[in-house]
Amino acid sequence: METQSRELAVRGTPVRLLTGGAGPPLLFLHGAGGGGRWLPFQERLAERFSVHFPNHPGHAGAPAAEWIEHISDLAFHYLDLLDTLGLERVHLVGASFGGWIAAEIAVMAGSRLSSLVLIDPVGIKVEGWIYPFLFGMELPQIVATIFHDPMAALALAPPDTSIDTLAILYRQSTALARVEWNPYLYNPLLRRRLARITTPTLLCWGAHDRLAPLVCAEAWRKEIPDAVLRVFEESGHVPHLEEPEALAAAVIEFCTTRGRTR
Repeated sequence: METQSRELAVRGTPVRLLTGGAGPPLLFLHGAGGGGRWLPFQERLAERFSVHFPNHPGHAGAPAAEWIEHISDLAFHYLDLLDTLGLERVHLVGASFGGWIAAEIAVMAGSRLSSLVLIDPVGIKVEGWIYPFLFGMELPQIVATIFHDPMAALALAPPDTSIDTLAILYRQSTALARVEWNPYLYNPLLRRRLARITTPTLLCWGAHDRLAPLVCAEAWRKEIPDAVLRVFEESGHVPHLEEPEALAAAVIEFCTTRGRTR
């Protein structure tokens, strides 16, 4: 399927955006390391939706935005993006870090959403669980934490080890650290706000997630009214990479049958 790459400005912040497909609009927010790569999951979604896939500022070579200092800044940034694109309402799908941003958007402006899909999101504090500290890990440890099938990590492997590529990875880590370092991987205010979500919500979770295991999934399901939980048995933290066809089918079915039409 043909995709279009665009660069635009959102309230003065440069945005790199991939779009593809036709149908109702769907905004996909990627996780760490997942920007700028149109993969089988997005390809499958684009069979039913017009998929809008931006890079987070500072990720995948996109310019950084020094004004972004909190996760809520990113949520407002994407609401501004919807305004710039002229999209009144979208299906919103977020994975991991992108799921955290998506949840923040849902508690702020649920009227802009037709449906909400959170794929192994981080973002809330869960009793009895401490997120593994990825910033202190070597690459093999990160792969073992994130992936059930280590070979799936190749989808996010950098194209080379050039100075330019290493600089992009450094800027990406810096952009992440600005919003998820302290406290690490959660917003202390978000969990109690999840009850405000009225958008039909699907939680998708890898059965073997070692970053945010199923105890975290149960916490999200408990807090979001009427949330539906689907567990993917062959996946770790990134079922959209490890089981893209099964996950895309679940997302399409939920959005088309449970999503708001007006």
